[in-house]
Amino acid sequence: MTNTVRTLGSVRVLELASVLAGPLAGAALAERGAQVTKVERPPLGDVTRSWKTNGESKDSITSAYYASANGNKKVVWQDLKTEEGQRWLQEALASHDVVIENFKTADLPSFGLEPETLAQRHPHIVHVRLIGFEGQPQRLAYDVVVQAETGFMHMNGSKGAPPTRMPVALMDVLASHQIRMAALEGLLARSEGKTGFFAEVSLEASGLSALVNQATNHLNVGASPTRNGGLHPNIAPYGDVLNCKDGFVVLAVGNNRQFAALCRALGEFKWAEDDRFATNHLRVQNRNDLMPLLQSAAGEFEKADLMTRLTAAAVPAGLVKSMNEVFQAGTNASKALISNDDGQVRPKSIAYRVQCYGSRDDEPKTTD
Repeated sequence: MTNTVRTLGSVRVLELASVLAGPLAGAALAERGAQVTKVERPPLGDVTRSWKTNGESKDSITSAYYASANGNKKVVWQDLKTEEGQRWLQEALASHDVVIENFKTADLPSFGLEPETLAQRHPHIVHVRLIGFEGQPQRLAYDVVVQAETGFMHMNGSKGAPPTRMPVALMDVLASHQIRMAALEGLLARSEGKTGFFAEVSLEASGLSALVNQATNHLNVGASPTRNGGLHPNIAPYGDVLNCKDGFVVLAVGNNRQFAALCRALGEFKWAEDDRFATNHLRVQNRNDLMPLLQSAAGEFEKADLMTRLTAAAVPAGLVKSMNEVFQAGTNASKALISNDDGQVRPKSIAYRVQCYGSRDDEPKTTD
């Protein structure tokens, strides 16, 4: 099945956001067909244009970071604090369906973007606003700060090592998904006659909502997760990494049947009959006894050979891949790429495929 139906083709999005969360949401909506206009303030534009990694041309007006969230949008250069910019903005708001912004609270009046004011002037607009921390409107909230204050850094890293930042701007990515959902909810609400829709998404709340089982473990049991190199607090061996002769394989064994199959694949079925490892709860308790045994067996295998055995035995596991291996030609990842208008390649923002059975894009559309 291919992406043949661009279901958001009639939706116009005005993106007044910068950095990552808002622009990534705009990129996702654009991939589904929305007409996205990104507004950047001259002369420098979105700050991520200057966030270049080693090897990028210093003379380029953009960066790979910028390209990751700003594909296939119409870019308009406007200083919205000027009279000309204000006139342009009001005209644009009248002709768009969704506005995404992350301006400082103090700047909203000068842009005419206070939620109630915007709703009165343009009741048709679905207004989605991104903030950093709840109740702290002036506080700067970069991703790593939110990772720290929502508990992610405290959990991330190896035992005895300092807290570690996640290697992507995870809080922004999570907030981006919240923005998309809010925008689509607003469009649905408008179709049902509700106007003046306003949603406020925070990086902080996006991070908190993603704590899921780690939060409930703490809130209901009192357990406070510590840095353990990525091991799962509720399941074993899950997140445990086997060191093969030429690389690593990670395990995701979630039940007794899978554990028995793992032992059989390693040629050591007797471990599945060991009283210390008879249930998942016991395997979590006795992880320090279990893992040296599994490591001793895994060290005899090449990683590809071990993966072949584990796959044949229906044991959930995966190769720990470098970025080169992830995007190697012929892999699923290599087929999930998109080219921006300027030719820069990035992963797609949308991870699902759509087909509307019984309808075609070339069918005449009816209007009321």
